Amino acid sequence: MKQKIIVLGGSFNPPTIAHQTFLLSALEALGADLGIFVPAPYAYVKKKMAKTDYPNEVIDEKIRMEMLLAMCAEDSRLRADDLEYHRSGMTYTYHTLEALQEKYPDAELYFLAGADKLKIIPKWGYINELLEKFHIIVTDRDGMSAWTEIESHKILKKYKDHFHVIPLADDLSGISATAVREALRNKNEETLRLLLHPAAFQRIQGKKIYTIDKFREEHLFLSNFASSPLVYRGISYLNAEAAFQAQKCMTEEEKHTFSNLSAGSAKKLGRKVLLRPDWNEVREILMEEIVRAKFLQNPAFAQALKETGEIDLKEGNTWHDKFWGIDSKTGEGENRLGKILMKIRAELLANTAP
Repeated sequence: MKQKIIVLGGSFNPPTIAHQTFLLSALEALGADLGIFVPAPYAYVKKKMAKTDYPNEVIDEKIRMEMLLAMCAEDSRLRADDLEYHRSGMTYTYHTLEALQEKYPDAELYFLAGADKLKIIPKWGYINELLEKFHIIVTDRDGMSAWTEIESHKILKKYKDHFHVIPLADDLSGISATAVREALRNKNEETLRLLLHPAAFQRIQGKKIYTIDKFREEHLFLSNFASSPLVYRGISYLNAEAAFQAQKCMTEEEKHTFSNLSAGSAKKLGRKVLLRPDWNEVREILMEEIVRAKFLQNPAFAQALKETGEIDLKEGNTWHDKFWGIDSKTGEGENRLGKILMKIRAELLANTAP
């Protein structure tokens, strides 16, 4: 017999004990061998949270994965896979299952969903290909009959042999990622202990967990536009942006013209200078040196950077800079500045470790 694998995808923002119970109950009902959590990438979760009253409550990708792995540790049948984290552009369930099929070529894959999803499954991309090749497990929910829904949709009815309806797990009402986020907001530790797996709760207890994707307001210190006097290669600047733009120049005399400029003025002037011929080769090295100088020479900024802990730092922007940051609309980008900041943060934390 083929190995049976059940896949549960979602935001897991954050994962709760309901997610664990739901997947385990499906494993038992179907007699499956393996259950795999597949968390959605940052861009998807960010887009979803943008429709709520708390758009910035996007838990860091790494932390979501660590919480899932903590839940999996106590049962050898559970896994977590971050394959969707590494994709760019639109992610479809069909492509996720295809990728997992490549990892487990001899397995039969089942996608787990609540009965409420049956109304939107026909709208999924590549739905015919998905239902032709894979299976879907659903539960009756809130008085909704899964089979009635399946029979009422032309596409779903066509592939009804690929649907499996299982009993609803124990009462999971009130256990949701939304309830967890509210408890986090209110610092309600008692509720968090009820809604989260103990190991998952331990992972986030007392820690910053939300991705920082805007270097503004309370996080302005992360931006090169922040007022942060520094000396770089013998010249004083009012901010890191001025120091960086000055390095485009061919001569020391030109670099000195940036010394007393605001960040905005420096960026404008940097567009007009005669660009040194090796700029693309050296710009990232120079940026790292300048950002490091900024934090080493401004202790308050260094402390603020250390206090961001382990979470992702992403320079989200609306001007489509996908080299230094990420596009705020799509979540795509190389995030070179964010990676530099996290590298320097690790250095600072290492130097202050007991």
